[in-house]
Amino acid sequence: MKDSCSDRAPGDLPVPDDGLLVVNTDRKVLWYNPALARMLAVREEEIIGMDVDALVDGHLFPTIEDDDSARLVRQMLENGADLPELLCRGRTPDGTRRWLSITCLQAPAVSTGVRLIRIRDATADLDAHNFKAALEESPVVAFAQDEDLRYTWSYNQQLGVTDASIIGMQEDEAFPETAATLTPLKRRVLETGETVRTAVAFNVANQTRVRDLTLKPLRNAEGRITGIAGTAFDVTERNRAEEALREKTEELKERMRELQCLYTVTDLVEVSGITLDRLLQGVADTLPSGWQYPDKMAVRIRVDDREYHRGGTEETSWKQVSPIVVHGKEVGEIEVRYPGKTPREAEGPFLPEEQMLLDAVAKRLGRIIERLQVEEALQESEEKFRGIAQRSFDLIMTSYLSSGLNYISPATKRILGYSLGEMVGTAWEDYILPSSLPAWGKGIRKVLRGELVEGLQVEVRRKDAETVILELNVSPITEEKKVTGFQTVGRDISDRSRYERLREQAFDMTERNIAQFAVLADHVRHPLQVVMGVADLLDDEAAAEKLREQVRRINDQVSALDREWVEARQIRKFLKRYEL
Repeated sequence: MKDSCSDRAPGDLPVPDDGLLVVNTDRKVLWYNPALARMLAVREEEIIGMDVDALVDGHLFPTIEDDDSARLVRQMLENGADLPELLCRGRTPDGTRRWLSITCLQAPAVSTGVRLIRIRDATADLDAHNFKAALEESPVVAFAQDEDLRYTWSYNQQLGVTDASIIGMQEDEAFPETAATLTPLKRRVLETGETVRTAVAFNVANQTRVRDLTLKPLRNAEGRITGIAGTAFDVTERNRAEEALREKTEELKERMRELQCLYTVTDLVEVSGITLDRLLQGVADTLPSGWQYPDKMAVRIRVDDREYHRGGTEETSWKQVSPIVVHGKEVGEIEVRYPGKTPREAEGPFLPEEQMLLDAVAKRLGRIIERLQVEEALQESEEKFRGIAQRSFDLIMTSYLSSGLNYISPATKRILGYSLGEMVGTAWEDYILPSSLPAWGKGIRKVLRGELVEGLQVEVRRKDAETVILELNVSPITEEKKVTGFQTVGRDISDRSRYERLREQAFDMTERNIAQFAVLADHVRHPLQVVMGVADLLDDEAAAEKLREQVRRINDQVSALDREWVEARQIRKFLKRYEL
């Protein structure tokens, strides 16, 4: 790896476990020690006199994992002490990855031009260095104690790399405030060899802190327990965070119970056919589930003169009350109380959120009661309307644009002959004669604009193929400000239409008769005047008088006809005026 080499100061004199290699001025191997042979897994005769390049290429380089490190090692062997110590990642013959430290040493005993190369396993040193660096960056306290529980080593980040202030001290000397608690635990580790974990409280700058302490036995090469090792982490902030989380979790559980209570109240309303009495008793039975101590709670709901209970009825000072308001008027209240003792009686057993929940339930109950009252009034109104429609002599039909006719009153069968099952789902256009469709279409267009149409006359085909004349009043049905259908109220005016035609015919005949009477009177009077003149010329007075008598009698009859003509005109005007 490119970063696997690091500059380090040259080491001290070699130790027996270090691999040593001597190279002469001709870059030939003069000598090496057994430790190097073990590192490279070679025999003496294999490399004595070997060229350095061959040694590096054949034996040393295969143990080095990256090209940059191999290049630097070659330079060191060629140039001697001009390069510092190299730290390279390599593998031992058995395949284990280790860190190798390669250094060119200055040895006075070696002649000029001869180089002494040291190759040593630096894995343990590097691991110790990394552990120390990690320890210095972590909030950990580490220590070791002997069998007498005297501190032999200690590390405390707050006190420095090595906390020498307690070395040689026993527990009661170093930490008297916790000795009574920790000494028995440490003795237990020494005696049993088990690992013990506990929490320890201590004071720092007048603040209580908590450490998570782990104690483990220290063993020698034979496995005998010779002391203990311990690590401690400051978990004060973690504990505070966990406590805050627990409190928030409890609060969340409380809110969940409250929400569940509200949902249950809402679900009660959705029960098909539920009465107000059943609803209020169900709410009384449900409310305790939203409070801290449901088993100890009693509930009383009062609406008008009715009461609904859950639990005891004895009085207590521990209670919450919220009014039930319907249409702006207080009609009752909900009361929850704790008749007996509760765990938090000193500060009060109720939470502020529980009063908010009670107010929410009371408010919702008020709206529910309002809705039930409206639904009850609507049902009564519908029943009255249906009763009127069922008894009405006029046909009443309801039609929707999407589904056609869906309500037909009983009078329809009497007027048109069709049964309810025959007409449901059909349309008015299926029964109106073609001659009346233009008038019907014009009226429906007005209805779809939201207008009321009155006195619309159409001819409709009965089931027996006869024709009836209906006079209709059509009103729109609107949903969300949109016309979705229409309601039609109609009556059979066939007889009235026939009567009106006969009446008009009678009026026409009367008018003609009156005109004929006027003409007839004129036509009769003129001949009578001639007869009267002839009578005056006769010599026979008796005959003349007889003619005059007959003329007078005829004239009286004509005068009577004139009077009747005048009376007939007056009667006609009267009938016209009052449409009789």
